[in-house]
Amino acid sequence: MQRRLVNGAIIGITLVALLAACGQKQPAPAAGGQETGKQAQSSAPTPTPTPAAQDVKQMKIKTYYGDENGERLVEQEAVISYKQDNDKYLAALKTLTVSSDDKRIPLMKGFTFNSVTLKDQTLTVDVSMAPESRLGSGGESLLLQALKKNVFQFSEIQNLDILLDGKAVESLMGHMDLPHPIKRG
Repeated sequence: MQRRLVNGAIIGITLVALLAACGQKQPAPAAGGQETGKQAQSSAPTPTPTPAAQDVKQMKIKTYYGDENGERLVEQEAVISYKQDNDKYLAALKTLTVSSDDKRIPLMKGFTFNSVTLKDQTLTVDVSMAPESRLGSGGESLLLQALKKNVFQFSEIQNLDILLDGKAVESLMGHMDLPHPIKRG
């Protein structure tokens, strides 16, 4: 009987200790990523980022997709990474090619960016398009809207010129007129 009482007391104390520990913040890992039971103590200096890591810039932008029915644009915030200021335009455009959400259709899926250059406030984007990238007239209209909204969020861009395989074409997919250049409006 006394043994049961002792065992019960030990179990009770253990449960109280476990419940008291629930929700407690764990100590931060020590420098170098190793976790210890004690407060992180390290005599090693904090590593400094490499020059390559310091050169990478990040920016929050808005990117645009078709809704699941392909009837309207859906805006979403994205973070782009780039090294030089001129690289941010390509990084922003690439957000239009993929989506992590099944309900958001990437309107530029299957597009390849041959070049993206800014000169005299005009962004010239030369693309190639896979056959499966072709959309109907509604999809092409949404794609052009998404391109304009994506690019014109950068105040330094006043015009957008879209080329298909290096050529100024009348229409990207045969449904909508494609002005050269498209002016901010």
